[in-house]
Parts: sequence; C-alpha cells; structure tokens
Amino acid sequence: MTEEWRLIEFDGLPGSESQTVYHTVGLAMERYDDIENTIIICWPEDPAVCVGYHQIIEEEVDIEYCKKNNIPIVRRPLGGGAVYLDSGQLFYQVIGRLDSKKLPQNVAELYEKVLQAPIETYRAIGINAEYAPVNDIQADGKKISGNGAAEVGGGRILTGNLIFDFNFDEMVKILKVPNEKFRDKIATSLRERLGTIKGFLKNPPDKQAVKKILIENFEKMLDVKFRIDNKFLPKEQEINDELLKQYRSDEWLNIPIQRRTELMEKRKVKISTTTQIYESVYKAPGGLIRLFFEIENEFIKDIIISSDFSAHPMNTPELIENALIGKLLNPKHIYANVSQVFESEKIDIPGVTPDDFVKAIELSVKDLF
Repeated sequence: MTEEWRLIEFDGLPGSESQTVYHTVGLAMERYDDIENTIIICWPEDPAVCVGYHQIIEEEVDIEYCKKNNIPIVRRPLGGGAVYLDSGQLFYQVIGRLDSKKLPQNVAELYEKVLQAPIETYRAIGINAEYAPVNDIQADGKKISGNGAAEVGGGRILTGNLIFDFNFDEMVKILKVPNEKFRDKIATSLRERLGTIKGFLKNPPDKQAVKKILIENFEKMLDVKFRIDNKFLPKEQEINDELLKQYRSDEWLNIPIQRRTELMEKRKVKISTTTQIYESVYKAPGGLIRLFFEIENEFIKDIIISSDFSAHPMNTPELIENALIGKLLNPKHIYANVSQVFESEKIDIPGVTPDDFVKAIELSVKDLF
C-alpha cells in the first residue's frame, strides 16, 4: 500500500551537519510519536572526515594533517570506515520508524532492498550499476557507492552516496599510514577500486537532475509518495543543535577508547613477563576487525574492538569484549563465548561471524595456542 513519507532536501550543508541530520530524525522518532518516515537528500558544502561508529580515530586518521588543514573529523552513528566527504558526493538518508513495514529489519535485506533506488538511478544516467553485497554498489568492478545502516534512536536508518567526483589525493592524505611508500600504494589502489560519475561519463548530468531521478526511484522502490518539507520541525532543530555540540565533544569522538582507557594507555608501557599486550588487524568479508588485547597467564584480561563493519545492536563491540574478558585464550573457548553473545543479543553483522573474531585473535597469538 502506498504511504506518504516526508522528503527533506538540504543542499549544501556544513560537512559535520551532513551526518547530524539523519541522527536527528532517528532520535526525534524515539522521543516523539508524530515524526514521519523520512528521506533526506543532501550534500556537504565543505569537506569533512567521517569515521565509523566503531573506529578508533587515532588508528585510522592523520589527525595532525586534518588540524593543519581545518578539516573537521566527525563520528557518525553508523558503522563503516573512515571516508572523506565533500560537495562531489550526493547523499541519500533513509530513516524509517522501527515499526515501518517498508524497511526490512535484517541489515543485509535492508541493503538489498533500499539500494535498488540508487542502482536504478545510476543505470538511468548510463552507468551499469549492480549491487555488491554487503553494502556497496559497483560498476565495471569499481565501487561507486558506499553505504551504512543501523538502528538509531527510534529509526531504522540507511545512508549512502552517489559519487559525482572524488578528491583522491585528499582522501589519501587524511588516512593514517605507516610510511609514504604505503600511502602511494593506497593512492594507486583507491583510483583502481573507486569509480565516479565524472569518470564514467563524458557529459555527466548535474546534481539536481540526478537528484530528481533518485527521488523518483525511491518513491517506486518503497511504494511511497513524498511530501516535500525542506526544514526540520522546531523540536527536531533543537535535537540537531544538541547533536552539533555533541559531535564536537571528546566524549563522542573517543567512544571506543573510553570503554577501555586503561588498556589503551598500557600500549605505551612495558608489561611484565606474565602479561602481554597484542594488536591484530583482520579483514573479514564484512569489514576490518582491529583488536587490542591484554593477556595474563593465558587469560584475556582486557580487550577493545574497533572496526569498519555495520552491526546491530550498535554496542556490539562492547558486548563481544565483555563476553571475552576473563576467558581462557583458546580458540574453542573464544568461539563458544562469541557465539553465545551473538545468539543471546541477536547480533547481526553482515559478512562477519564468530569465527572471524577467533581468526583475528589467532593472527597475533599463534605461538600461544
């Protein structure tokens, strides 16, 4: 049955605010019963670096470069990796109430359904786009859209982008890398793997034309009719103002570290012969898993998980950490405990299984097994 949804178009938002607007609607849905299912179409007027909810900023981003160049760093309330945002990208943000029948509850199914709208939009302008599970769109082997999804407040949210142009050089500069040679490799890989509308088409259409097509495709895909209302309700604007302050706070920017402050500090000091700090980076099909963990007498004393995956619930890394602390460093024990928390908390990480966490730990402590 065709429903009426609200459509908000924000052309040229400040970089940070391109992330707070969908967060605002999700929180408003939790607080108020009269907030409609909403789609926001927007783009940032100035650059920003955006990290995923589960990432440790200092491990992913060259903070000093961003400071020197006045590029704000923001943490979004969704999974995924660190990305560079600017006006060359058009964002779609789908926010449905948790009881909406239009959006699947399963994260993988949500991606597969909602991404049909941007896929058909790419095809309409002459780019042979296709769905690339779990959360990408690609054409001729190149990624042309990155997407994230989560439940935020009272809303089920999916965000993504159509990439008109991309500043490859700036993206490479904002990433934290071990050396310049590695940075050069990333630059080459990024240009090979990421595609843009400008790169595919000799005479690309402008943003307004593509936006119109995208809106029409969302109406068809969701079987909805949009009511245009290009401003927040006053009570939503209050939430957005609150979030803009929150996004600049150290508490928000350092969420993962605050869970395990003592462990992160221990990386800087020498540990005893019975206690060791390990670091591991493992690429699962659904995303990168980065671990820091402390082992004492073959037991996991402390652990912090950061990642660029999308997960439900949003505190999934903390749930897994708590399930592993105090447990024997043994693959079978690790798998059993992670599997148990997956089941009891109904954890959903597309492309990531309990076995991936076992493999991530094994990478750096093989000699202990």
